Amino acid sequence: MASPDLRRLWALHEIDAEILDLKRRAARLDAGFTEAAKLKELTAKDASAGEAARSLITEQLDTELKQQGYDEKIKKFEKQLFSGAVTNSREVEALQKEITMLKRHRDGFDDRLLELMDEVPPAQTELDKLTAQIEDAKKALAAKRQIAVVEKGKIESTYKAVVAKREEAKKLVPPALLNRYESIVKRYEGVGMAEVVKNRSCGGCGTLLPARTLQCALDGQVITCESCHRILYYTTGVV
Repeated sequence: MASPDLRRLWALHEIDAEILDLKRRAARLDAGFTEAAKLKELTAKDASAGEAARSLITEQLDTELKQQGYDEKIKKFEKQLFSGAVTNSREVEALQKEITMLKRHRDGFDDRLLELMDEVPPAQTELDKLTAQIEDAKKALAAKRQIAVVEKGKIESTYKAVVAKREEAKKLVPPALLNRYESIVKRYEGVGMAEVVKNRSCGGCGTLLPARTLQCALDGQVITCESCHRILYYTTGVV
């Protein structure tokens, strides 16, 4: 069975496994990548279709204001023409020409307003729908990021505590064995030990262990897997 030093090293290994898991959890944190992509897509749509709809709505308002301005001018000149205040024939003719010109311009606005009355309502509906979708996407992204912030805080807090526990565990392992273990950890993705599993295989890579390697592990010697080079750990009842 495992020697006391190997048991202490295994305890350190389990702490390292916990640290590795925390790092993986941190790397997998979803900060709303899907939601952010959706929001970006909707924002791009708003910059094209949304802007076109807003332009139509603005044009309708501007056209109505211009039409109203022409109507007011026509009323003003007609009032002057028919009030009897203007009697000079040239002035009367000038007013009539001005009124005719104003009506021609106003009629042009009438034609465009009729077109806009058909174009604006569906554009407004689509714009309202797009605006609602953007707001929903923003809320979804904010909610996802808030969850990620909370989870990140939990991971960082746990990580800090586990790292402190690791420093204490390191003190219990002989320096030579610790140095050997640490070098393996650096080379093999943060995992420096592997348990001998029930089918007499390395729990790290699954390789079936040779009889001599297995016997060394059973005797509590510091032996590594010939395939993945991790230090093997055997406890009573595993094989």
